[in-house]
Amino acid sequence: MRWPSFLVARSGRVRLRGVRTFKSTVAAVAAYLVAIPLSDNPHPVLAPLTALLVVQLTLYDTLRRGLKRVAAVVLGVLVAAALSAAVPLTWWSLGLAIAVSLVVGRLFRLGDDIVEVPISAMLILAVGGADTAVEGRIAETVIGAVVGIVVGSVVAPPLYVRPASDAVEELARIEAGVMRQVAAEVREEYTVEQTAAWLDAARGLGRDILRADRALAAAESSLRYNPRAISRPHAGRSLRSGLDAMERVAVSLRGVCRALADLVHGEGEETVYGADVREALSDLLCDVADAVESYGSLVGSEVTGPGPDDERLREALAAAWSDRHRMAGLLKHEDRVARDEWPLHGQLTSHIDQLLRDVDGEARAELRRSWPTPDRVMAPALARPVQTARDRIKRPS
Repeated sequence: MRWPSFLVARSGRVRLRGVRTFKSTVAAVAAYLVAIPLSDNPHPVLAPLTALLVVQLTLYDTLRRGLKRVAAVVLGVLVAAALSAAVPLTWWSLGLAIAVSLVVGRLFRLGDDIVEVPISAMLILAVGGADTAVEGRIAETVIGAVVGIVVGSVVAPPLYVRPASDAVEELARIEAGVMRQVAAEVREEYTVEQTAAWLDAARGLGRDILRADRALAAAESSLRYNPRAISRPHAGRSLRSGLDAMERVAVSLRGVCRALADLVHGEGEETVYGADVREALSDLLCDVADAVESYGSLVGSEVTGPGPDDERLREALAAAWSDRHRMAGLLKHEDRVARDEWPLHGQLTSHIDQLLRDVDGEARAELRRSWPTPDRVMAPALARPVQTARDRIKRPS
């Protein structure tokens, strides 16, 4: 079956559109129906309005927005009630109410909902601080917030784990692509312009890291308070540690490119490595690229796949370490050690070593053993009621 293009993501998977629109509509209508018998207002439109504003992309954001909105309305009502008891509504008392409301909202760090404080205060002042208006506004706001939170938690609470996983894997592929570009060009007698292009490409990885970080932030937010996250309690840690590793890879790769650029700009006898070193370095970078790409796939398999499979990573790392030792032996040749360029040789080797440590498979496996599993998360919650039942059975009647 051929799906419409707007329903298909770049990865080829089908994605469901309109979920948030559906949730917002359901929340608004449900809030209105709940508020009708509970409010003195025959048309309690504040309840559906609050529900619309409360429903966010993730359950955590919905809960946070609901609590902030209720707090803003209550604070605005309190400010208006205090002022209406002391002064009538005039231009200066209105200005005072707005100023005090904004200050109070900032003190309580209400963020985007801060404007709701003066709005509530002005509405209450307009009716002279009547008790029915105060109670009605608070009641409708609470109803809308509660209904919005309930609908947000029941109707398809989203998990943005797969987009974050795809972003980390894509970042690994981009970094591997830069390494393969350098590996292909370094086999020949590269030029100053080529080393500058390598360095620019390595620096440009920062934009891809920021893009992946935004996707991961959305995933971490969607995991908080989400009942669907119980089945993958390690997802946030896996993705964050994977992104951190890819960020370190970018830094180390930039160091490799910088070492090559510094050498070609030098005034020594060997501004471009000899054919033996270039060949070894090219092979090494190709194997490191395979390792980085395998590391990204490993992170993806940890959270969205059948389970971690690091066999490909181990093979790539073994080949890379072999190439590394071969290149280091060539750099330690008497002629090269005797020259003034030996600090650059050490710098290049150091950054290569750091690259290999950044994607170390054994360190990843050790880190993975420390993550929580579904049975570890659910066992403490189930242990207490089971033990209570056992105690009751053993208790003599």
